[in-house]
Amino acid sequence: MEGLSALVNLRVLDVSNNKLTSVDDIQSLTKLEDLWLNDNQIESLEAITEAVEGSKEKLSTIYLENNPCAKSSDYVAVLRKIFPNVEQIDSNLFA
Repeated sequence: MEGLSALVNLRVLDVSNNKLTSVDDIQSLTKLEDLWLNDNQIESLEAITEAVEGSKEKLSTIYLENNPCAKSSDYVAVLRKIFPNVEQIDSNLFA
């Protein structure tokens, strides 16, 4: 993924089904609210945390299902700690 850093007003990013192994060049997307990364090959939740550091407070929806990083038993709990305002992880809604 290249060239996304210039899209500073981007609110929704959907790069599902792209065989991505990492998420780069989105740290400057501070207005990002929805991030769709499902059905890729992303191994690490830590890498995603670093990639969306700039929008950590804004992010309300994140889809990571069908990635290796989503297979751990505490996956949802870890994401809820990382993203304090998340309202939806995959198809799970939180009040």
